[in-house]
Amino acid sequence: MLNNALLREFEKGLRSPLYYLWSEESCFLEDALSRIIEIVIASNPVDFNYDVFYSTAPPQEILNAASTLPFMAPRRLVVLKDFNLLPAAAVKALKPYFENPAESTCMAVLSHKAPSSTLDVDWKVFSLNIQERDIPSWLKQAAAKKGIKLTDDAVDCLIEYVGFEIGLLLMELEKLASLGNKTISDKDIISSASMTREFTTFDLVDSIIAGQKTRAFRILKNLFSGRSYELPVILGTLNWHYKQFYMLYVNKGRRPVKMKEKTYRTLVKYLPSFREEDFFRIFQCLHEADLGIKSSGRPELALEVLLIRLLQKGVLN
Repeated sequence: MLNNALLREFEKGLRSPLYYLWSEESCFLEDALSRIIEIVIASNPVDFNYDVFYSTAPPQEILNAASTLPFMAPRRLVVLKDFNLLPAAAVKALKPYFENPAESTCMAVLSHKAPSSTLDVDWKVFSLNIQERDIPSWLKQAAAKKGIKLTDDAVDCLIEYVGFEIGLLLMELEKLASLGNKTISDKDIISSASMTREFTTFDLVDSIIAGQKTRAFRILKNLFSGRSYELPVILGTLNWHYKQFYMLYVNKGRRPVKMKEKTYRTLVKYLPSFREEDFFRIFQCLHEADLGIKSSGRPELALEVLLIRLLQKGVLN
């Protein structure tokens, strides 16, 4: 999400030579970059005035591009992506330029982490992260960009199904935009292609924690849609619900402010049988399942293995 300070900088035309934009969400960085390109390049020749580099690029190539004069344009645009992955030696090589950037170039440094305090650089820094409390309003804005309006009930329903994972929410917005409806209600969310299920992932978490093996596998089978792109949604929402459970554990059974009453009542009864090491193992299993889905030729199997491993820690009935 673009913060207000950056929006004002856009309105001024991005006159500074050096910007540092960071966010844990790649989509926010890419959204900001598209605005930067529109402003700096405008109608000028792109091929001669725009360069993009990644963390593996030789520092000298970046410096050469940044020091090159613009061609039939007021300024050049040089973008350095994944700065957080840049080797220390490359950062050291670029530091003299950061300290004295060319006025004829606008350099945008994009990163998934805030700038290190050890870098004494006078660049303009903007965080594009978003707080969970701001996600409902962001969802409405993102939907509006796609030509649809989300009702308050639709926003609540979407978050209930998907959680607060930005990438998964954007994926669902794309599907909702394809429905052809100008206004999306909670009924549209429930009846959309990816949401038409007898059970939700929260039902799956409830069954796993309760140690209900048969019911858990029946719910997982129901959640499988036969389309592999649905599996990240299932895993993402599992991850979200377990994060809520862990938050409840950290709060020593006190209901977190943002946790719904129904969720709280369901989870709190299982809390006494869980310890810190249990949650460590759970999140380790979720991480390994994520890698399995991305690299395996049978992603459904990765989720089934995950289910077996998670069921090893359940309340004995």
